[in-house]
Amino acid sequence: MNTFKANQNDDNQSLFKFLKKNYKTTPLSVIYKWLRKGDIKINGKRIKDKDYLIKANDEIIVYDNNKPVLRDNFKKITNYDIDVIYEDSNLLIVKKPYNVEVHSPVKTSMDDIVKNYLFDTNQYNPSEENSYVISHIHRLDKLTSGLIMYAKNKQTHDIMVEAIQDKEKIEKYYRCRIDVPVTESLIAKGWIKYDPIIQKSVFSEEFRSDYKEATTIFNVVSLDVTNEQTELEVQILTGRKHQIRATLEYYGASIINDSRYSGTIINNEKMIFLFANKLVFNGFEGNLENLNGKIIEIEPTW
Repeated sequence: MNTFKANQNDDNQSLFKFLKKNYKTTPLSVIYKWLRKGDIKINGKRIKDKDYLIKANDEIIVYDNNKPVLRDNFKKITNYDIDVIYEDSNLLIVKKPYNVEVHSPVKTSMDDIVKNYLFDTNQYNPSEENSYVISHIHRLDKLTSGLIMYAKNKQTHDIMVEAIQDKEKIEKYYRCRIDVPVTESLIAKGWIKYDPIIQKSVFSEEFRSDYKEATTIFNVVSLDVTNEQTELEVQILTGRKHQIRATLEYYGASIINDSRYSGTIINNEKMIFLFANKLVFNGFEGNLENLNGKIIEIEPTW
């Protein structure tokens, strides 16, 4: 027998989803059997409906010897650096350094650093969570630095993941340096596909049935005539893997240091000259309406 106490991060989650998360190594056929036989009690009442919506403070008892799986393989870190750019009760925005993965099962990742920061500031305790794990809302490539968002609770995470697809609610801007002089802005519309064999995305202006639409806006920030380099402000209107990098390679204007996408190498650092520098928020309601009108912006570090 195992007993769970639901909290706010479990609220409004279906019983079946809750069980799947907590019993990841248990076959689904066994979970269905529990429900059929009435082996699940919530607040003392047997529940057979897999779509039952759990509420905060519900007591959930599973009458079975299968053991729940710890959702978060939390790794305590004693020494870590974190650059917090913005924080409120629901959202954390930090600056990810170059050469750090957002998530990694092996190396210390940005996810690990953020979870340790929230643990050390008494904002997150994995041992008290049944189904929610602190997680990034979006990703940055390992060699890219800049702003990355984390949700402190499930409600915020669900809202922000949906909002990031709506470019009117969250506008994401980048800065990059390319190895050619450019004087005019460009709205690049086309199609893109990630090829896992060559580990690159391929951009095309022509329609291809197995590609996904990709739109990127490039505006000139500054031009270094002497070194034939241009700094661009980039806004992505679709979130495709390596979208900026692949699009610039297609136009013969690769990001400096981006060897995978034909960029000119100017140092031995494990970084590319691409930096997520600005987030703009609008159109949020309820607990997140305090974000409306906020512009979170930092200057690139390269």
